[in-house]
Amino acid sequence: MRIEPGKHWKTAMEGYHRELMAIVERYPDANILELGGGRWPSFRLKEMPPNVAIYTVNDIDPNELANAPDEYETACFDVSGDSSAFADTYDVVFSRFLAEHVPDGFAMHRNVYKVLKPGGTAFHLIPTMFSSPFVINKLMPERLSSRLLSMLTPRRHISPKFPAHYSACFGDTRKMRRLFKDIGYSKVEIRNFFGHFYYEKIPVVRELEDFFSGLAAQNDWSWYASYAYITAHK
Repeated sequence: MRIEPGKHWKTAMEGYHRELMAIVERYPDANILELGGGRWPSFRLKEMPPNVAIYTVNDIDPNELANAPDEYETACFDVSGDSSAFADTYDVVFSRFLAEHVPDGFAMHRNVYKVLKPGGTAFHLIPTMFSSPFVINKLMPERLSSRLLSMLTPRRHISPKFPAHYSACFGDTRKMRRLFKDIGYSKVEIRNFFGHFYYEKIPVVRELEDFFSGLAAQNDWSWYASYAYITAHK
């Protein structure tokens, strides 16, 4: 069963930059923050819209930020810890595959709300529960899951592999919407995507997963989405 393009996991990956740019372009002299960027920001400054005044990268490790390119500003704080030094600073805060590694997802989103200016926007790309590869990754010991990932998707293997908690990593569910409402966001949009690449080397399992993911996409089963865009407005 095929997944329509608008709900396909590849659309989430390929469209992230375009979606982010559309958000950033709404703010004159935009001050933007990338969470978890460390020494490797996701985008070069020349890839950003001309209205970007400041591109700041965040990391918990000051040594990582010390190696970031000079043209970026830096903000060293734990996304689930104390962010009060950066309160009401940024027009746009974004992340890509960071949220699953944060032990306390509610604290992360609360801190993002805190560092956003009034009227600011948060934009995140996250993997979501209860897609089977992420359930396996959460339950399996890190040493085994890292080895399995290397075997199944060697071209996409990331080293080092950080522990994954999947706290507050769900698709468009009432639980997720309530989380953002409780924090204080005025509006939240959660877009589900389905399917993944993790079983590409296991033919029978891949075909079964493709069928079930297609069924989930057709019926908008948020609980079996694989990825989601979260757009939250302060």
